[in-house]
Amino acid sequence: MDRTATLLNSFFTKQRWVVHVFFWLMILAFYVIFFGRKNENYSMTFFFVGLLMPITIATTYFVNYVLIPRYLMKERYIIFGLYFIYTLLGSLFLETVITLITFIVVAEVTIKNMSPASFDLVFMLTSLLMVIFFASGIKMLLRWKKSTEDYQTLMREKVETELKFLKTQLNPHFLFNTLNNLYYLATIKSDKAPQAILALSDVLDYVLKEGRSTFVLLDSELKHLRNYVALELLRYEDRVNVNISVTGNTREHAIGPMILITLMENAFKHGVMPTAGKSWITMSICCEPGHIHIEIRNSCKERVNGHGIGLENLKSQLNHLYDDRYQLDIVNEDEREFGIILMIRH
Repeated sequence: MDRTATLLNSFFTKQRWVVHVFFWLMILAFYVIFFGRKNENYSMTFFFVGLLMPITIATTYFVNYVLIPRYLMKERYIIFGLYFIYTLLGSLFLETVITLITFIVVAEVTIKNMSPASFDLVFMLTSLLMVIFFASGIKMLLRWKKSTEDYQTLMREKVETELKFLKTQLNPHFLFNTLNNLYYLATIKSDKAPQAILALSDVLDYVLKEGRSTFVLLDSELKHLRNYVALELLRYEDRVNVNISVTGNTREHAIGPMILITLMENAFKHGVMPTAGKSWITMSICCEPGHIHIEIRNSCKERVNGHGIGLENLKSQLNHLYDDRYQLDIVNEDEREFGIILMIRH
């Protein structure tokens, strides 16, 4: 059904003249029936209506394509009303002149039950207004439909642009922290530096390729999360104990790229960096039909306010990706422990 509607819409858009011709043929038929029903002389009625149709067509297009866009749509109501009245009076005057001239020219021809008096000015004005309002209503409806579609497209592009911006803001932040790790290994001339470079290469490959996607498989995100943790552990070694537990089928779920890495990065930044002694991080991921439950906790020396570029970007990214289908809670009741609980529904 949607495909048929799309094809029809595409056809009418490309073949607008067909729609316009069909519309005016229907109006012509309507005029002939209503003008000719009194005298039942439809052929002669068709002749007279055909003479008046160009004025009706010109008036309708002038109102729809000049007066409405230039004045009504720009809220210049008084000027629109004046020009609209002038246009109607001018059109009615032209129709009256054409009608009188036509009767004078064909005065020698006997037209049964037809005379200039048979054309009521009020009826002519009413029929003209009826066509103008009907055509204007269709045009306004099409304008409204197009403006709605344009607005939806604009909002969709805005969301995509903001999401891309958040990713470009997040990725350099992650890269900055990782390069600090490499710098640290280089300064102490650690043999682990080549291994760190390989780990960084793998993570950056993920960021540059799959990080551009709206969603990635949870299994893929977990793989690169472990690479990131391994890269961080090269720096902290035995200072931190990281435990990641996963339950459920990760291949059946998708998630926004870098979400898990952002959570883990935040735990390292606020739980491990400020601490001189032993630290710990635990992350549990539970995959169930219809939702993913993620909980990460880390040790800390003092109460954390839960703000920062990483988490702020994460919240914005979750808003764009999941709208109201997620719940993010920060647990910081104990000054020695900081936790984040994230529930994502599909």
